[in-house]
Amino acid sequence: MLKNFSVLLILIAIIGYSAEIFAAPNLLLRCLAKEEEKLNKRNTQNALYRLNQEFVNELASSNDIMLKKTYVDEICNSRTYSPSVGLLRLLLMKEHELYDLSLSGVDISMRPFKMGYINEFQKQVPRMFIQYLSGLQSEMATPDCLEKNIRELEGFNEKIKYLEEELSTHQLITQKNKINTIFLKLKNFNEYKAKCLAEAKNSGKFKLKKKQNAHL
Repeated sequence: MLKNFSVLLILIAIIGYSAEIFAAPNLLLRCLAKEEEKLNKRNTQNALYRLNQEFVNELASSNDIMLKKTYVDEICNSRTYSPSVGLLRLLLMKEHELYDLSLSGVDISMRPFKMGYINEFQKQVPRMFIQYLSGLQSEMATPDCLEKNIRELEGFNEKIKYLEEELSTHQLITQKNKINTIFLKLKNFNEYKAKCLAEAKNSGKFKLKKKQNAHL
């Protein structure tokens, strides 16, 4: 972890805070790196930390992911969502609309490869969403806490489990209004977490869960 953190600090220093830097990938990577720095200071390695890590690693290893600056500004300046959650939400909501596909500065022979990389990255977004939700649920005191508080998630895991072989993961999350509602409700995550912890303690389920975890 310290090694990764050191690499990120070097990366921030290289990118710098100069107003002359306008490239969308650098701006986005910079605010994601700042988010990770905050998470490291809190010694937090939760679902948000893992989501941030995946985005940082992807952007740091490639120059092919170009986002429109308008969306980068929205992600980095949002008071509603953290940078990594805001990025995930827009990748799900806007899909290819999010990318700068002008490719004006890209050699014609390289454009198919660049588009191919963008397409492959976008295909990974639904998986990242599923992993993020699973990570959030794992932080809860009860296994059904997230689904109980966000009704839009009812049956979501079952659909993924039983339909993933027949349908692409992308087809499972095409309802944009539903996706947007899920993210809006996730803003109350800490409230749900506290509520479910209190309920679990009152019902004795929390003690049972702790005993089960002790045997893992």
